[in-house]
Amino acid sequence: MYDNPFLYADGTAKEEDLDRIEQKFHIKIPKEMREHYLAYNGGRPERTVFTDKNGDEYFVDLFIPVRERFKRPIEKTLELLIADGGVISDLLIPFAEEIEGNFFCFSARESDFGAIYYYKHKFEYGEDPEEHITYLAESITAFINALTENEDGEDDEDDLEDDEE
Repeated sequence: MYDNPFLYADGTAKEEDLDRIEQKFHIKIPKEMREHYLAYNGGRPERTVFTDKNGDEYFVDLFIPVRERFKRPIEKTLELLIADGGVISDLLIPFAEEIEGNFFCFSARESDFGAIYYYKHKFEYGEDPEEHITYLAESITAFINALTENEDGEDDEDDLEDDEE
């Protein structure tokens, strides 16, 4: 599926899980994203660093699971973002997190359906949330395959295993 192995996934999602999310939040999940969830529930790719066209780096900590076990599932994440007035109204759906709690999202908008964005969800009152959104890739596959090794020499595996305890 990807040329970047996926680690620590907790099984797979089921079609009915994805259908429930679509109905509850009035969204459509892109085909590639559905295929991802049906193959991996949570976890993270082996290579975790995305570098955008400006040279800015983004670090994937973990993918948000559809089915709950160790981490807050995607439904709870969406509910919290809606309650917080997040960009969910713009149809950006979080699928992964950075260690600081920022999100990687897929677009459920018709104009760029399936595109991947970075959403820095913490900003000052009165700021335009759109200024905190950065386009990253055309699809989940392009995003995951573009990830590279973390060059700082730290072992991220211990961090994820600690989160699961």
